[in-house]
Amino acid sequence: MLIGMSQEYGLDDAAILKKMQEKIGLSLEQAAAYLNQYGKQLVWAYEDW
Repeated sequence: MLIGMSQEYGLDDAAILKKMQEKIGLSLEQAAAYLNQYGKQLVWAYEDW
């Protein structure tokens, strides 16, 4: 949800990674893995609407 909302507000990947680290307490590697997996899925899902 954080990734999708951040993308909707126009944040770039670096800002999203920083938010994930600060708000959720993920390491950079964990945040990058989630962004890589779920960020692309959310963009793909929106394109199908």
